[in-house]
Amino acid sequence: MRVINYDDYVEQLRKKSLRVYTCWAAQTGKALPSRKRRDPEEDIILYLLDRKRWQQALASGRLKKVGPRRYRLYG
Repeated sequence: MRVINYDDYVEQLRKKSLRVYTCWAAQTGKALPSRKRRDPEEDIILYLLDRKRWQQALASGRLKKVGPRRYRLYG
């Protein structure tokens, strides 16, 4: 199983998104179009559903906490 460092992953994601943004701006001369914000109620519902799914995965053993901000997923 592959081990992923969360901080490295976030840094790579940040660099990748910056590259996409700069390429878009260079080609069009404009900034990326902004995304319409979600309804606050929808945000809350999505957060609660995601949290429940996460807790169920921990309780069932599909996901195991191995350290601070480190988890292992079992198929």
